[in-house]
Amino acid sequence: MSMNLSQLYYFRKLAELQHYTKAAKELYITQPALSDAIKSLEKELGVPLFQRKGRNVCLTKYGKEFAVYVNDALRELDKGIAVMKEYTGSLSGRINIGGIYTITGDYLPALLRSYHAEYGDAVKFVVSQGVTLELIEDLKNDKYDVVFSAFKDNEPTLRFFPVVAHQLVACVKADHPLAERKSIRMDDLRKCGFEIYTYRTDIPIGAEVAAVTDEYGIKTHQRFDDEITLCGMVSNERDDSVGLLTYTIGMKPFTDLVIIPIDDRDVPVDFHRMYMVYKKDEFKNRALESFIDLAKEFVPPEGTLPTCKVVRENAE
Repeated sequence: MSMNLSQLYYFRKLAELQHYTKAAKELYITQPALSDAIKSLEKELGVPLFQRKGRNVCLTKYGKEFAVYVNDALRELDKGIAVMKEYTGSLSGRINIGGIYTITGDYLPALLRSYHAEYGDAVKFVVSQGVTLELIEDLKNDKYDVVFSAFKDNEPTLRFFPVVAHQLVACVKADHPLAERKSIRMDDLRKCGFEIYTYRTDIPIGAEVAAVTDEYGIKTHQRFDDEITLCGMVSNERDDSVGLLTYTIGMKPFTDLVIIPIDDRDVPVDFHRMYMVYKKDEFKNRALESFIDLAKEFVPPEGTLPTCKVVRENAE
C-alpha cells in the first residue's frame, strides 16, 4: 500500500494528541482505522514512528524528525488550499492580534472599528494583551498573526511598521514646584534635586529613557514596568518626586497629577514609537493582508487618541 495524504494528516494529529482514542475522535474515524493507517505508514517508511508510554504514545526519534517535514508540508498545502478557496469567497476567518495595553486601550479599538466599517463583520478578531518581548516571541511561534508593540532589535524575519508614538513627559503632584511649567528641559530635571522615578531598563521603553537620562547625566530610580505603577508611586509619595514616562492612557486615572511635556529641543515629540509587527515572508490570507494594508494607512479621527501621535514612515 502506497503512502497517502490522509496518513500524513493522521500522523500529525496523533503526534499532537499522543493518544489513539482522542486522535481518532477528532479525525472522525475509528481507532482501529487510525492504528492500521499508522502501521501502514511505518511499514512504508521502514522505521517505527511511535512508541507506547502507558496509555499514551509518544514519537520515537524517527517520528520526531519525520514530524518536522510532515508539519511543514501540510502547512504549505493548507495555505495553498486556503488561497484557492479565497478566489471564490468574500473575506472571512479569524485574525489573532497581540498588543501592549497602551495600544489595545485606544488605538486598536479605533483601527478595528475602521476595518469593520470597510469590510464588514465576517472577519473575527481575537485580541490578547502582553508585553513587547513576550509578544514578539509569541508572534514568531505562530500564536499571533500580527502584534502591536515596541521595536526589538535583531529580528530579521519580522517587519516593524511604525503606527503611533507617545511623547516623553514628566508627571508631578498639583502642588509640586514644577507643576506650573508648560514644558521642561532635561537639564532642568538634572538640576532640580527631586527624586525621579522611571521604567526599569530591561524593557524597551526603559532602555530608551535610560539612553536619554544617561546622555544628560540624570540620576533616576529605574524599577517600574508601566505608567500605571509609576504614576501610582508619584501620586502616593509624600515628597516632591517626579515621574519620567511616556504619555499614555495608563495616566488617565491619575487626575491628581500634572503632566509636563519634555521640551522637544531635547527629545522628539514622537519619542517612543509603537509598531505593527508581522512576519516578512509568511503566507497571509486576504483577511490578514487587508488588515495590514488598512493599518498602514489608518489615521484615527481627530481627537480620538489624545495620547498618541500617528507615525507614517517606512517600515524597519
